[in-house]
Amino acid sequence: MVNKCSAVGCKSGYKSEEKAASSGEKVTFHAYPLHDKELCDKWIRANPRKEFVPSKHSKLCSLHFDPSDFVTERTDSNTARKNRVSAVSQEPVRHRLKPGAIPSIFPNVPEHLSTPKAPPRTTKCATSSSRHEQEARRLDLLEQSFSASDDITGMSLADIQSELQSETALPDGFLTTSVGETYRVPA
Repeated sequence: MVNKCSAVGCKSGYKSEEKAASSGEKVTFHAYPLHDKELCDKWIRANPRKEFVPSKHSKLCSLHFDPSDFVTERTDSNTARKNRVSAVSQEPVRHRLKPGAIPSIFPNVPEHLSTPKAPPRTTKCATSSSRHEQEARRLDLLEQSFSASDDITGMSLADIQSELQSETALPDGFLTTSVGETYRVPA
């Protein structure tokens, strides 16, 4: 069976296109991941064909994947070539897709139908973990400032009483009484 690309406008796998591509890099075909429903749905959304339902024979060519989506493997069952050091560059090379790779390059599709691959984030502020860390630091600083303002160690009884009287957050009817060296706040 001859493989043909299922992307809109792609001619990979057709006779006229094979002659044109013979001078360049070899185009490989990759089946839709039908066994992984979530990944398959992402492939279908990435390929801007209306109401496309892939079959077990549906393929996308390597031209629609970013070069970083591939893993290069050297495969050679000939032990004589494996033992020769100079033969390393002559070993057959196999390009496999990384797990979870999603097609992102569709050059023959109108721009309004294609979605470009998102650039990598340049800042860590947008991640939820960094937001949680910032919030925890802010709460720690706030707690330290509250503790520092509420510290009464080293204050005289008269200073503490004047501090309580100037406090605006006291409920109505709150009374303070000082008896000798002992200080009590009635409940």
